[in-house]
Amino acid sequence: MDKNAMTIKRWTLAMLASGVAMWLLAGLWHLVIVPNFYSGGIGAEHHEGGWMISVGYVLLASLMTYMFPLGYQGGKPAIEGLRFGLLIGLLWVTPHALVRAGAHAGSDGSSVSYLLINGVWHLVEQGIGGIIIGLIFGAGMVVTQKVVPELK
Repeated sequence: MDKNAMTIKRWTLAMLASGVAMWLLAGLWHLVIVPNFYSGGIGAEHHEGGWMISVGYVLLASLMTYMFPLGYQGGKPAIEGLRFGLLIGLLWVTPHALVRAGAHAGSDGSSVSYLLINGVWHLVEQGIGGIIIGLIFGAGMVVTQKVVPELK
């Protein structure tokens, strides 16, 4: 198998595995672990658009898998994946959660608790997705240049 076909195969596997994992984790979190947290107030949702949620996770996983090599610095794939996933979780959720919390601010502090709990959850969810991408797609990657400068 040529190198290009192997890259496409690993990219597809990483995208599918991370997307399914994040989607399953989201369902476990939102529907089993803390459904009451989201049942009232700013996070109140009925999740009636299940197909849109699925498409959203396919898109998120595709973008994450596409972007992962851009910042890969040659470290251990799982650690690089975790760092990447944490960054994506922060970038993906924080602006939206802030807007939502501001739009639905309550005097009881529920918007702040929503922002914190949901924000931390997405760091976990996308962190795990990043680890999966790193382990599958990052294995055997060769760094030709450092795209992201090292922080010292």
